[in-house]
Order: sequence, then structure tokens, then C-alpha cells
Amino acid sequence: MAAVAFAHKAIRNARLDYRDPEFELIAQGYKRTNSSVDRKQPVTTPMLRKMREMLGTKDRQAELLWGSVILGFFFLDRCSELWGPVTVDKSTGVDRAHCVKAHNVIVRDSHGVQVSPAATNAHSVEIVCESHKGDPIGQGVTIRHYKSNDPLLCPVTAAQACLRVRATWRAEKVALGPYLTSISRRDTIKKSKVASIIKAAVTSMGLSPKDHSSHSLRIGGACALLAAGKSDLVIRLMGKWSSWCFTVYTRLRPGMIRYAASSMIKASTWECHEPGLMTLEGEVQRA
Repeated sequence: MAAVAFAHKAIRNARLDYRDPEFELIAQGYKRTNSSVDRKQPVTTPMLRKMREMLGTKDRQAELLWGSVILGFFFLDRCSELWGPVTVDKSTGVDRAHCVKAHNVIVRDSHGVQVSPAATNAHSVEIVCESHKGDPIGQGVTIRHYKSNDPLLCPVTAAQACLRVRATWRAEKVALGPYLTSISRRDTIKKSKVASIIKAAVTSMGLSPKDHSSHSLRIGGACALLAAGKSDLVIRLMGKWSSWCFTVYTRLRPGMIRYAASSMIKASTWECHEPGLMTLEGEVQRA
């Protein structure tokens, strides 16, 4: 830390304020006792479809679980933001639970007007995160997704399903906590249950269950955005990362390099006969 402080002062003439966000970010890194990270593999859409097949429509809790899995994938949510056991973050001196509350999941139509969970004209869904791990002062962030036009894998449909289950339970006088995945006054769907269905799905597909966990949903969402051509900045903002550390989790997917071979050939070929070019001393130069 002394070396880092000296470098900041020598090169940037920075004040030696250890409460500076840059120093705080470095200090947080020292909390890790082991620099190695058990990097999990991403969840993909075929895995999600397999999970749906295995879950079926057994009961409302299964519907809530499925909806939360889809939201976790599309919104790149941390486990603490969707599933239990819900813990209180005291690291900033203010007690905050980062788990998303039900009233902060808002479904809207194409005009931006809030609609009910049962509405057939739902067009987008917003999740308001009052706080999260990368938001020490609790400013909050709102992230919106639109319909995917996939009947099974859609963040809007998933949010509506979760809210409908909650509304049905409340109509039946079931005591529920404030969180989207609450199943009783104190309990929510646990991340261990999410991990179990992921591991079961990948096992049935001939993959290693030890390489996948509930965190694989967040990684899978980031990889899908990268494969779709979205920038690192968009991925960072969507995933609510406070640094660029997410890049160590992304994986190379086939879709990312679909036209890479032809592009490489074109980029490395001298177009000697291109109009406007002239040869000078063995080099190709533009006239």
C-alpha cells in the first residue's frame, strides 16, 4: 500500500487520502487470502432450456425459482441480489440487504406505463437495485430489459411470472417477506437450490457439475452480452461491477468469432490494385 501511495503522489501528485475510492478498491483486494479464483463455466441458453424441462410446472415455488433463474441470467445478478439466505451488508457502516424487493420489479408497456403482472401488453421490465456490493453509499441503480421474443427465455415474462406467484400467495393470505423470491415471512429461495438445478441440468448434458454453480448464471449473462457484440462498458454497467474484474470470467464463445477468419484475411492482405494507391520503393502507399 505504501508503494501504491508513493506512486500516486510521485506521478499524479495525488493526496494521500486512504479513503479515496482508488485506495479503497485496492484495499478490498487484500481481503482475499488466496489470489486464485475458482472460475466457473457460464450457463448457456441450452442449459436454461434443460433446466426448464427438468423443473416443469410442478408448483408455484418451481415457477418462482424458474423466473428468478431467468432474471439472474439476463440482469447479471449476484446471488445476494436474488436468493437467500438474505444477509445484511455492514461493511459501509450502514446495514443494507442487497436482495431485490418485489415492489422494485416494475413491468411497463411500450409507452412506459406501468402495467400489472398479468398484462398481455407488457413490453419491458425494470429492476431497481436500492444497493449492491459495488455501491457502498447506496445510490442504487435501475436496469431495464425488453422482451426477447423467445416464449421461454424472456426477462419480461420471467418477471411477470414471479410477480404473479407472489400475488397469488398474498391473495391466499400467505405471509411473505419483502423480497421478490420470498416464500415465507423470513425465507427466500436459496442459492443452493439454484445451484442444484444448474448442476442437475449440466450433468444431464454430459458436462461437469463442479464447473458450474449459481454464479454461472451471472457469468453466462456476461458472456452472452459479449457474444452479442456489446461493449465491455455495457457489460460492466449491466453487471454492476465496480471494476473491470469481470473480464476474467468471460469465455470465448463460437458466436464471437463467426466472421473472424474472413476479416483476418482481408485485414492482412495488401490491396495492391486498389484505386488511389501507388507503389514507391517496394512499399504500397496511398496517392
